[in-house]
Amino acid sequence: MTADAVLAELLEVSDRLRSIVLCDDDGTVLAEIGGLGASSMGILAAADDAARLLGRPPVQQCEIGLPEALIFAVREQGRSAIAIADPDATAGLVFYDLRQALRALAGAA
Repeated sequence: MTADAVLAELLEVSDRLRSIVLCDDDGTVLAEIGGLGASSMGILAAADDAARLLGRPPVQQCEIGLPEALIFAVREQGRSAIAIADPDATAGLVFYDLRQALRALAGAA
């Protein structure tokens, strides 16, 4: 399954997502919709900086709440998924869907 196919399937099952990017951990964009691009990797970098200040390992997932949207980032198996979702999206379901997308991508590699 290609990265584009994984992304299409993700959008099919998760109707609360507005924008998504799938990246390698080096920031190489594998697939995207909505214009997030590689710059979205900065979300994970900022979260890692905060974790480092607290003496913690790099983050595996994070959620950022904005008044009109939620931002989710997940890291797994050398890849990352970053998404912007509607403000009423259920965090657990979004994290699950993003992880499943990354696993599908890993299985296709």
